[in-house]
Amino acid sequence: MTAPADGRILGTLPMHTPDLVRANVDRLREAQSQWRAMGVVGRVHWLTTFRDWLLDNEDPIAALLAAETGRSAAAAHREFRLGIDALDYHRTRGADFLTPPHTRTGRTPDTALCLAVAHRPCAVVGVISSWIAPMAAPLLDVIPALLAGSAVVVKPSSVTPLTMRALVTGLLDLGAPPVFEFVAGYEAGAAVVDVVDAVHFGGSPETGKLVALRAAARLIPCRLDIGGKSAAVVLAGADIGRAAAGIALGGLAGSGQSCASIERVFAESAIYDAFLDRLVEEVCAFGAHDPDDTTAEVMTSAAHVENVRAQIADALAKGARVRVGGNGDGRVVQPTVLADADPAMAVLSQQTLGPILPVVRVADAEQAIALANDPFAPCASVWTADDAAADEVAARLTAARIAINDVSVHLATAFRI
Repeated sequence: MTAPADGRILGTLPMHTPDLVRANVDRLREAQSQWRAMGVVGRVHWLTTFRDWLLDNEDPIAALLAAETGRSAAAAHREFRLGIDALDYHRTRGADFLTPPHTRTGRTPDTALCLAVAHRPCAVVGVISSWIAPMAAPLLDVIPALLAGSAVVVKPSSVTPLTMRALVTGLLDLGAPPVFEFVAGYEAGAAVVDVVDAVHFGGSPETGKLVALRAAARLIPCRLDIGGKSAAVVLAGADIGRAAAGIALGGLAGSGQSCASIERVFAESAIYDAFLDRLVEEVCAFGAHDPDDTTAEVMTSAAHVENVRAQIADALAKGARVRVGGNGDGRVVQPTVLADADPAMAVLSQQTLGPILPVVRVADAEQAIALANDPFAPCASVWTADDAAADEVAARLTAARIAINDVSVHLATAFRI
């Protein structure tokens, strides 16, 4: 594995064939019974020990996370703290979440019925994660699964596997039961779905569909946390300054490398030009998260760098205009605003995961709603001074998370220091 910022070698990894994945899962399945038998108190003990080890090793783990993602040190430490927050949330509430079975007795003239609700963990849970947040995102699935009594195998992204390997190695080196493992390689993801008892997937809609179909063929539980094209709707009468600042933040933070990043902007015609001018000003002023860190924000995935550049080229070929940005060197893509964007352009129909804000002129809220709902938007925001209009538009948007006059609320909301 090489660092996206400078190309230096960070480490090497084994490639797990389907047979190796199956062998690892078989070992996890054998160890899971002991882990389950510990009870929630025993498992919380090990998770607390793991938390303490993480805190003792924050600097080297964050440094590894920064190196393999290309992010600043400050951004890596923020993600590290999100992982700790996820661990703390579950380990301090485990006893409440996993209370003993609830019973209820009901009587008929001849029969006494006793109904029980019990937690029965899946033996082995598979977590397939993306490169977007390679520490915090998988821990959101790993920790509750371990707490519930399951063993867990993680297939991290082939772009960012080293941080997860470090976490797995750290827990096992503490002497914990061997119920946490990772696998790597291009064949490993499908192999995990074929042998685990439940699967959690985070990534693109296209891959998510394949995972869901493969899990459905085995009739195992499957949970998807998929990306898409998060959108912003700017209505006439909005506070243009606030909307431009919020949308610049929501689209450019972390070089736009989040499924919650704003990737499409729909502005009503009456305020389109004024909003666009103000957005360009905000994008030009947008700087690093950490004023003490002047390192350029590089993009983690080389494939996505090419994807972003291809989307810009496609948009220009179809009539869009670059108002600011539009280029970059190596893994760096400059924050970019595209004017006169059109739904026929790839930048409005395909996930970007880059610092690009295409702005579409719409006639009214009706047109904005129709466009924002196709394709799927994980997050959306509505910008207007009219509370009634905001509520009406928000009610008709199909995004999972919707905010009004603010960046859509989600885990690790981007911010500037």
